[in-house]
Amino acid sequence: MKTGYLTLETHPEHQDFVRVLVKDELPNTQAAIHGSQIRYIARFNDIDAGQMHLHNMLHNNLVDLDNHIYRIELNKAIAAVEADDLNHTRVWIDPALDETDRSLIDDQTTKFKLRHKRWNRIWLIVGGLFVVYFFFMTMFSQI
Repeated sequence: MKTGYLTLETHPEHQDFVRVLVKDELPNTQAAIHGSQIRYIARFNDIDAGQMHLHNMLHNNLVDLDNHIYRIELNKAIAAVEADDLNHTRVWIDPALDETDRSLIDDQTTKFKLRHKRWNRIWLIVGGLFVVYFFFMTMFSQI
């Protein structure tokens, strides 16, 4: 388990593309590489699991696996990070995001959390059904 920072970057020439990067140390939000901007930073206690969870949520939007680029709105990408059940904290969010963007992030985060809760409930029911099934199979196979 390695602590690290998950950053979301955008580039003004590539709208609706978000690049996900993992850093060991807190990145400088003013440092721009080839015009890209850091728009969000979160600190994860287990950065590898955090990156994997985010990829699982955004895998349908994957454009470039090697460079970790996804075709998704920044608000949804931030909401996906915020909705993760892993222990993490928001370190920095771009102050250029206005109140409308922040309310969209909050709304989308709520939707993602409800979806997680629904899937967790479904898998809990499926697991319970299998336990009951195997219980009855062992009971009736002894007769």
